[in-house]
Amino acid sequence: MSLGQLGMLGALCGLLMAVGVVMCVRSFRPLPGPVRGRVRRASVWQRVCASLPGAWAERYRWIVTLAGVAMVGVWIWTAQPVQGLLAAGVIAGFPWIWHPSVTSTRRIVRLEALARWLQHLAGAHVVGHTLEAAISGAMRQVPAEIHEPVRTLEARLRMGVDAETAYRAFADDLGDGAVDNVVLVFLTHIRDRGRGMVDTLQSLSDLTAEEAASLRTVDADRQKVRTQTRWVAIIVLVMGFTMGSSFGPVYSTAGGQMWLLLMGAGFVGALVWLRRLCAVRSSPRLLHPKPGPGLDEQGKQAGAAAAGQGGV
Repeated sequence: MSLGQLGMLGALCGLLMAVGVVMCVRSFRPLPGPVRGRVRRASVWQRVCASLPGAWAERYRWIVTLAGVAMVGVWIWTAQPVQGLLAAGVIAGFPWIWHPSVTSTRRIVRLEALARWLQHLAGAHVVGHTLEAAISGAMRQVPAEIHEPVRTLEARLRMGVDAETAYRAFADDLGDGAVDNVVLVFLTHIRDRGRGMVDTLQSLSDLTAEEAASLRTVDADRQKVRTQTRWVAIIVLVMGFTMGSSFGPVYSTAGGQMWLLLMGAGFVGALVWLRRLCAVRSSPRLLHPKPGPGLDEQGKQAGAAAAGQGGV
C-alpha cells in the first residue's frame, strides 16, 4: 500500500470519527419543537424505500452498507476518491435503474384497489346504518393494497376518534387527491346524513376505476421510454467500468477528478430527470392536514390495536 493510499485511508477514518462524535453529541440534545414535528412526518429514508419494490426496500440497508464498503475499497485500491464515490453511487442507485416505474405502478394499483373498496363499501352501506358501520362491515373485502390505512381508519373510528378527524387522517395517510375526493364525500355525509350515499359511492368507484385505467394506458406508453433508459444506463455503466482503466492517467490529476465528478453528476441528473418525466404523479391534494387534539396519541393506539388484531 502506497503512502498516498495510507494517507487517504487515514483521512477517511478521521472523517468517520468526526461524524460519529457529532452524532453522539446530537443524541444527548433534546430536539426542539419544529424538529420533532418534522421527525413525525415521513423521513427521507421512508420516502426512499417507498420508491422501491417491496423486496428491494426491505434489503436496501444492506445495499447501502455494500455501497459504503465498495466506496472505501475502490478508494483505497485506486487512491482516487471520485472513483470510490461513483462505485458507491452505482451500487446504491442500481435499484432505481432496474425498476424505474415503481411509484407509478404503485399509484395505479392503489387507485384500482380504492375503486374496488368503494364498490364493496356501497354494498355494505344499508339505508339507516351509519357510514362507520359500513366501513367496519366491509373490512373483509378491503384489497391488500390499501388494507393497512383502511384498517387504521376503522380502528380509529372504533376507538372513539372524531369521525371528521379520522377521515382527514385517512386522507393524509394516502396523500392523494383521488382519496381526498372520497374523504370530501365522507365529510359531507357525516354532516347532513343525507340519502343517496350508495349511488354516490358507486359513482366514485366508477370514476376512480376510469382514472386508474387511463393512467395505466399512459403508463404503458411511458414504459417503452423507461426500458430504453434502463438499458442505455446499464450499457454506459458497463462500458465505463470496462474501458475506464485505459483512461486512468487522465483522471488521476485533480482536474481529471473534478471532470469525472461532473460527468458522474450529469449522468445521475439525466437519469433523475427522465424518471420524473415518465412518472405518474399523484393528483393535487384538496385537503390540508388538520390534526385534531390528541390525534397523534389516539392514532398510535389505533395503529397498535389494528396491528394486534392482524385482521378484522
